Amino acid sequence: MAIKDVVVVFDASSRTVGPYAASLASVLGAHLTATMLVHDPTASVAWPEASVPLLTSVLEASREEARRTLEGFATTAQGLGVAVETEPVEVTLGLTGRALGPLARHFDLAVIEQPNPDAPGDREIMVESVLFESGRPALIVPYAPIAPFRLETVLVAWDGSATAARALGDAMPFLERAKRVEILTIADEPSEAETSGQRMVRHLERHGIDAQFRRLPSAGDVASTLSSHAFDAQADLMVMGGYGHSRVREFILGGATRGILETMTLPVLMSH
Repeated sequence: MAIKDVVVVFDASSRTVGPYAASLASVLGAHLTATMLVHDPTASVAWPEASVPLLTSVLEASREEARRTLEGFATTAQGLGVAVETEPVEVTLGLTGRALGPLARHFDLAVIEQPNPDAPGDREIMVESVLFESGRPALIVPYAPIAPFRLETVLVAWDGSATAARALGDAMPFLERAKRVEILTIADEPSEAETSGQRMVRHLERHGIDAQFRRLPSAGDVASTLSSHAFDAQADLMVMGGYGHSRVREFILGGATRGILETMTLPVLMSH
């Protein structure tokens, strides 16, 4: 299925996600919906009546910030010939995770910026919500400056799991456009994952995708091994399953997923 309907998620500290999403939509001919959460402090608890005017002013300031951010992006994207609309979403303060996942279900793809440890906000919760609660792929863009969207080299992290297969399936529109695709398994010795990866190469060949299999020796943790190879390969996109551990009504990121989110220097397409 082609990528034709994309939601791009902003917050107050977003810097790179807008330009990247606009370039992606321009290349793919996709429609963009730009969204930003507006936190409503008036709905979270029963505040004393004297606090209401202050909280209302905070809400209005948040609405205005979202309006400026989204309209500014829309103007830029439209200058590239991209069809775009804006959709600010008001949420009760502290309930971020309940908003983005359900919203992203209505799109082919959600694009969101990597959590930045030096910036305020709850972007990690936003990423978790999109990844684990939408049923749609999330394309996570580094917060450090990156090149516009392109697909020269795409890497697929493969361990033979259902989650990895879901990610690969969701990435097919990108794999079909890439000039070079590598299926990667991390192991010091031949394994079932390697056999599965080689079989996946044959599967992609039947879709007209010229892919190669590569087994990477383990050099520390999974995230550092993948990130190091991505740098060496000058990759433009990494595809991987988004892993997590369930807790009451929520998910927390698994070790490899969290490691990639903390160290990534290229866009990463994740699916769960």
